[in-house]
Amino acid sequence: MANSLAVSRRPSGFSLVEIMVAMAIGMLGILIIMQVFLTFQGQKRTTSGAADAQENGLIALHTLERDIRMSGLGVMGLGGCTTINAYNANATPQNYVFSTLPIVIAQDTPAAGTDRLTTLYSTSSFAAIPTKITSPMPTSSAILNVDSGEGYVEGNLFIISEPGKPCVIAQMSQDGQKTGSTWDLQHNPGGTFPFNPSGGLNTPPFPVGGYGGGAKITNMGSMTNLEYYVENEKLMVRDVNLPNSATNPVALVEGIFAIKAQYGRDTGVDGYVDVFDNTTPAEPERLVALRVAVVARAGTIERGQNVSPATLVLWSGGTVANGGAIALSSANREYRFRVYQTVIPLRNVIWTN
Repeated sequence: MANSLAVSRRPSGFSLVEIMVAMAIGMLGILIIMQVFLTFQGQKRTTSGAADAQENGLIALHTLERDIRMSGLGVMGLGGCTTINAYNANATPQNYVFSTLPIVIAQDTPAAGTDRLTTLYSTSSFAAIPTKITSPMPTSSAILNVDSGEGYVEGNLFIISEPGKPCVIAQMSQDGQKTGSTWDLQHNPGGTFPFNPSGGLNTPPFPVGGYGGGAKITNMGSMTNLEYYVENEKLMVRDVNLPNSATNPVALVEGIFAIKAQYGRDTGVDGYVDVFDNTTPAEPERLVALRVAVVARAGTIERGQNVSPATLVLWSGGTVANGGAIALSSANREYRFRVYQTVIPLRNVIWTN
């Protein structure tokens, strides 16, 4: 009788308990991987956000510094006038007045703690060499007779100044014409010369008796008069000379939260900065430097975390009260900020002094 072998008939595969244990181990592994991923992503956002804020802040500060350093060219030594009367047929209003300061600081929105900076300087190579009137200019429509007309070309703006009288700006309607030993500067009105009002410079106010011999004529070229400010977290700029500048500003740099500035005033009349504050200098010659701070904000939010202090100090000794610090809201404290500040010497003021 043949021996028959018993064959095992056990079912193959995994039991329910084995599957549940494997799933638990897998889920634990996934949780660990996700935790590492989230931690890495958070660090990545923080690093990239801080890097973007740093880059934007430095670009914005460089842009401001480059333009501010040029301020004052051609507008220093205008014979004591503190404002310049101007007219622009294409602007609203057509008659306006602007300061002779090389740069003006105006507080923008106190809640955000940001300023507006307006620079003023000539674009002419002859701005530092004013010419003088050789024959009195009794009426606003009179041709200007000057001792030198080199560099005065059609379209150039020029400022007439004399001690004790208001300054007036006009526009060349043709190139300077040499007549014997003197030059004639024409400033006729017309569509292509919007800075010359019809009937002469009586509007804006022309001084009674006009300008006498010896009055200065300063070539402003196309005249740079730019205003910088922050809007929707962007550094904006507009050309004050353009009639549509208010509605068509240009965005320069994104991620900018605020710009702040203080005048560096020379109160001792020795050419050195004695005090930084927001007191408008009485004379352009007393403004020798500008302290500027740019505040950049990272684009990513750290939800539920206050990663920034309640107050951003812009420079040593700065407080909210003296304009040297910015108070942050609870929502803004969940963003990371970078502050960059520098002192910019106004070289055209210093050289003139």
